[in-house]
Amino acid sequence: MKDLNGCHGMKICIDARWIGAKIAGIGRYTVYLLRYLAELDGENRYLALFHDPAVRDAVCAELGLSGRERWEVRTVPYGVFSPRGQLLLPRLLRREGVDLFHSTNFMAPLLRFGGKLVLTVHDIIPLKHPEFAPRSKKSRAYPIYRWLMRRLVARADLISADSEYSRRDIVEFLGAPPGKVRTIYLGVDPKYRPLPPTVRDEVRRKFGVRERLALFAGRADPYKNLITLVKAAELLNRKGGPRCTVVVAGAEDPRYPEVGDYVRSAGMEKDVIFAGSQDEEALIGLYNAADVLVLPSLYEGFGLPPLEAMACGTPVICSDRTSLPEVVGDAGILLDPLDTRALASAMERVFTDAALRDRMSRAGLERAKLFPWRRTAEETLAAYRELLRS
Repeated sequence: MKDLNGCHGMKICIDARWIGAKIAGIGRYTVYLLRYLAELDGENRYLALFHDPAVRDAVCAELGLSGRERWEVRTVPYGVFSPRGQLLLPRLLRREGVDLFHSTNFMAPLLRFGGKLVLTVHDIIPLKHPEFAPRSKKSRAYPIYRWLMRRLVARADLISADSEYSRRDIVEFLGAPPGKVRTIYLGVDPKYRPLPPTVRDEVRRKFGVRERLALFAGRADPYKNLITLVKAAELLNRKGGPRCTVVVAGAEDPRYPEVGDYVRSAGMEKDVIFAGSQDEEALIGLYNAADVLVLPSLYEGFGLPPLEAMACGTPVICSDRTSLPEVVGDAGILLDPLDTRALASAMERVFTDAALRDRMSRAGLERAKLFPWRRTAEETLAAYRELLRS
């Protein structure tokens, strides 16, 4: 089908192999990018590449991509980190006549395929702070990873950064020309919203929480600094009064057992619940059930949990470092993530001051309106069009 100008538009390939069976931050970004590009762009043609057929089928069913005009979905037999893919993917892109390839995380073919390359770089934690994830493959292979990141940055025609903080890091630590790096904020979907009190009550019954619930959403990697939240809850519970239960909504990582070890040694098994990875529906329920979302992270390229919590009307306490002030603004409490007593004090204030909770809830709801996923896709599409015209 030709557009109003009598042409078929350009062909854009989105690397959807970053979407896993359990959709986390990068996968969620990729899903919403696909969803809103499909709604917004009636000019260009799209090819979405998956690795897992089950994931492909689930995403296509959710987004209605199968049979959609101007959209093609393909499964390839190699993952994002496959050396084989480094050779085969450029061949596929050339054969398909792809004009622009967008990798939604930091991995792409080093070999040229004849089109434009867009990279989304969410953060450079393994390069800037390898000590934050000491047992990750990237940190262990630091020299190779640094070389690869620099090569990909030099190879890319455009780099999308999740925040101004990340954009500055990419320019400073990877030597990217400032004009090549564009800040495109992530977003939150309308499904993240305040739900009826019955949902709150049901979720709290499920986890056996009768008093205060502090939610931590994400993995327990060292840079997420979950240990400070656990110690802050320990301080509060030693004071007496309503107890604080910490619910950790994220996959456990056997490489980092330190938080679990501390919980057991401190006798806090009833105060810290490791709920495991949650799908979106369950996560939205947890945001609504929580009295506060706490993220004392030492580094975030963006930080989806505070934004999602604010969209649900949940007060947010988080670190004052890296990108988080850009996301939370003045709608939450920002503090030194290593100050356990300051965190315990802030949590106590939120737990005991109903007027403060109400102000934070209303401010968070307004703040979240500034970050719709649709705008993320609009700005990404504008970047595509600029590149394809150049």
